[in-house]
Amino acid sequence: MSSHSCNRILVAIIFSVLLISTSVRVSNTETLESEKPPNNSDLTNPPSWEELPISGSSFLNFSGPISKSSQINATWFAEISVMESYGTELLENRSLGLLKQIDFGLGNSDGWLDSAEVEQFASLVRSARNWTNSSSAGCCIFDYTPMQASEAIQITVMPPDVGPVNRTEGSWGWIESANMSGVSDGRVLRLIDLPRVGAIIEEIPVWIGLPEGWEFRFSPMSDIISGNPNIFVVDRSKAPVASDIRITLAENEPPRISSSKYPSSSTSSLDGTLSFSSTCTDSELDSPIIQWEVSSGDEVVLSHQNSWVEITPSLLGFSHGDLLSVNSSCTDFHGEVSYWNDNSVVDGIMPTWSGSIFSSQQTSFDTEQETIEVPSGTELEFHINGSDDSGLPVSLEMHTNISNGWRQTGTSQEMFHFTANQGFEVNGAHLGLYERHLSRNPTEISVLLLVIDDAGNSVTKNWTVRVLDANPPTVIPRLLSNDLEIDLDEAHEGDELVLDLSHSFDDLDDINNVIWSVWADGSSTSHELPDLLIFEANWTEAEFISLPMFPQGYHEVIVNSTDSKGNSVEEVIPIVILPKSGAHIRILEAYFSEEAEIGDTATLTVIYQNEGLDEAFVRVCLSEICGRWTEQKTSTSLESGPALGTVELQFEIIDDNIQNLSLQWDSNSAGTNGEIPIQLSLPSDNEDSRKEIIVIIAALLVMAFAFFFTRPGD
Repeated sequence: MSSHSCNRILVAIIFSVLLISTSVRVSNTETLESEKPPNNSDLTNPPSWEELPISGSSFLNFSGPISKSSQINATWFAEISVMESYGTELLENRSLGLLKQIDFGLGNSDGWLDSAEVEQFASLVRSARNWTNSSSAGCCIFDYTPMQASEAIQITVMPPDVGPVNRTEGSWGWIESANMSGVSDGRVLRLIDLPRVGAIIEEIPVWIGLPEGWEFRFSPMSDIISGNPNIFVVDRSKAPVASDIRITLAENEPPRISSSKYPSSSTSSLDGTLSFSSTCTDSELDSPIIQWEVSSGDEVVLSHQNSWVEITPSLLGFSHGDLLSVNSSCTDFHGEVSYWNDNSVVDGIMPTWSGSIFSSQQTSFDTEQETIEVPSGTELEFHINGSDDSGLPVSLEMHTNISNGWRQTGTSQEMFHFTANQGFEVNGAHLGLYERHLSRNPTEISVLLLVIDDAGNSVTKNWTVRVLDANPPTVIPRLLSNDLEIDLDEAHEGDELVLDLSHSFDDLDDINNVIWSVWADGSSTSHELPDLLIFEANWTEAEFISLPMFPQGYHEVIVNSTDSKGNSVEEVIPIVILPKSGAHIRILEAYFSEEAEIGDTATLTVIYQNEGLDEAFVRVCLSEICGRWTEQKTSTSLESGPALGTVELQFEIIDDNIQNLSLQWDSNSAGTNGEIPIQLSLPSDNEDSRKEIIVIIAALLVMAFAFFFTRPGD
């Protein structure tokens, strides 16, 4: 038998041993016979190995213990097939492909490979693979140290065939095997480093077989590792970086199991559903098996293999008072088992409760009635006592639809409370004018009481709380001037004002069922005109109300609104009437200086006031001759009233006939100006004489009056 045939038989024996070792496990675990070589990245449509430039397999099998500080023995086997079009790093010009590399590098470059050239290449391969150091062989490093070949490497080269160098269908390769030894260090964990430097040997998967009781524990490149904990495959060709692939090994330990029960109670409901779940952790390559057993006494009534299980005790034949045992086991690849169990008493009796209901109006309600009617704004109190035959605490819960997720809880004895208000389904300012004026149904609040014992048995009680109408209408006033809305403190004297109540609403009543009364500068107890604007009017009259011409100052409009249930509200609306807008100049007095005579320079003094809100400058003019504008602007205000001002003009008196005197004003803020004529003449002597005559006549009248009342005999 040839050396080549012996090596192939050795490959078959090693591979069979490895596969057999993986089959000794729990029945649902897959064998490595079902696993595809990890060269295949797309498991849904894996390429055939014949399509790859490099194919084959390698095996690193530890034949003995790998405990700390001990001699380590292992076997290595590799079979590689390389397409002829793929160049080798053993010769130059790798890009040419192997055949041309041999022809140019080892042959005569005639385009033909002869037997001598082929044998030269085979000898080159044998020499290159005649290694003793496992790291240089592309195999491995164990505990930071390369293993050594304990005897000569067995290598068989399958060189390319003799023939032309331009063919592309052929392949070449080699088979090698070796026995290796090394030494472990003193740590508990073992380390294997697989080289990744780009050699051909790294392009094929390497299977690693561990001694019994040892397993794969961790690797930063676990994505390229598959298989079982003690025999797994590493596909170095899929490594994302050119770096050694480190693998951590450890002795097997029992898996870690973590389990839970829901509801998590010391007792179990007879008719309720119980949920159990477990998680089991072990090696990254392990898929531990979780097994459930449910027992009544010594009898197993249910066996289930899954990570979770749900049971109903009554369906499994349990009765009130029985002991329910639930056991969970976790078995790893090596057969190590971890356990978890739960024992509970089956409870088939419902909890009970009693209680009373009170309102903030000191009204009590029968807990048996289905519907409770209370005015809006009422605070309700539910006093609840819960109990169970087990003597264990009872959980109390109350739920309502007042708001999303409203919930109150307690234990055994609790007082639940909430305020019953109209909800969002009634009229409100968030609705449009049409919608908020419609008739609405009162709010109904759903109340659920939930009483739960330790086992999860529960009883419920439902109530409906109907919220009666106890809220008055909502008055929303708006002030209109010339059909434009203004603020309540923006009206001016002389404006025609309208009170707009169109935005008002009642929470439940149609707006047409609301009664309105409105007073201006008065109170609701005074119904005398002119204060009363409307009295017990309907919506048609009340929606828009013309207000009287208020003088400037502070005023009040009182609105009374009453719904169909007699709920009433009185809103006082303050209105501020500002002075007239613009500038309104009026002359109060105009006079000359006493010494004014023809030929002299006279001083004309004018006293004026601005009754408008806008500021204005003034000056005095005689025909085309004008004095200076006043330095200070004048305006009226609500607090101080009209502003007074004085302006003067000096001019030479030519004759006693003074014409074309005027007061001119200008207001930038109002954008207006104007002119007021002044009718004035110089004082004359005739006027002085008339004054003297008037004085004499008055004196004579006084004397006659005195004589009349002092006559003798009167």
